[in-house]
Amino acid sequence: MRCSPKDNRWRSLPDVRPEPFLTADPAGAFRADNHAWLFAASGGRVFHAGPSARMHWIDTAGRGKVTAAGTRGEDAMNGNAVMYDVGKILTLGGAPAYENADATKAAYTVDINGSTPAVRRVADMAEARAYVNSVVLPDGTVVVVGGQGRPVPFSDQTSVLEPELWNPATGRFTKLAPMATPRNYHSVANLLPDGTVFSGGGGMCGKCATNHPDGQIFVPPYLLNPDGSRKPRPAITSAPPTAAYGSAVTIGTDRAVEGFALMRISAATHSVDNDQRRIPLSSTAVSATSYRAAIPSDAGTAPPGNYLLFALDQAGTPSVAAPVRIG
Repeated sequence: MRCSPKDNRWRSLPDVRPEPFLTADPAGAFRADNHAWLFAASGGRVFHAGPSARMHWIDTAGRGKVTAAGTRGEDAMNGNAVMYDVGKILTLGGAPAYENADATKAAYTVDINGSTPAVRRVADMAEARAYVNSVVLPDGTVVVVGGQGRPVPFSDQTSVLEPELWNPATGRFTKLAPMATPRNYHSVANLLPDGTVFSGGGGMCGKCATNHPDGQIFVPPYLLNPDGSRKPRPAITSAPPTAAYGSAVTIGTDRAVEGFALMRISAATHSVDNDQRRIPLSSTAVSATSYRAAIPSDAGTAPPGNYLLFALDQAGTPSVAAPVRIG
């Protein structure tokens, strides 16, 4: 189905069939077509990055069309994918089956900016994870939260408590301070306006012992000094609440900053957050505390909706975000 923003109506895409997207799950179609990683792109297209090893382009014109876009590695059900930069996707973890199969440590980047998607195997995570969430931060790093080494729904066995931070400059993961509570099946993780990460939920299976109807706040390293105290951070003093495609907006800050990033507000479920994306903005200084930033002209780069606008200093420390609606 596709919903047109012009008339707010849904129409069917009968030639976009599920069969190309299936994994080789031994449980069959019930488990093989779950939780697709889908990313809006230019020209009314959608990129399918997994969790099947096979990737595809989906054209939403007319009856719709599915075109093969190469392979990424292996089936990675209940792994995770996040767009950490424009047209650049990090995929990580997952398992060859929905449950009761060993998870993987493997991670890949997929660059869809060229004529052919470019896949690169990056360094492995320290821990194998399925039922995992990941959150891209305003500086382009990615926090990986929770998961199990062997996925079993409604279980806390083989839980991974240490988050990891992926650096796109090195392609490597660094282990971070452990969480107090496992976050596995049915857990969520989201970026908050102050640059921290909410991690919560898990279980939700009636009265079973692995229900976790609570949450934790993770403070990423970019907000902390070596001694654990909070870093000083820039502040956005003025920003428009809305912005049109292709426009230039004026942003005021309390000090000189290095740049700005738009972070799409999104929601996670079942290790999938297809709306999540980071869009660094080109900007020019007007004065020591005033900047003109260019909003993308392409709705495929910045799909219409609500975003968090962050300013970042030279150390990559973000401000508290200003809300802005694009398009």
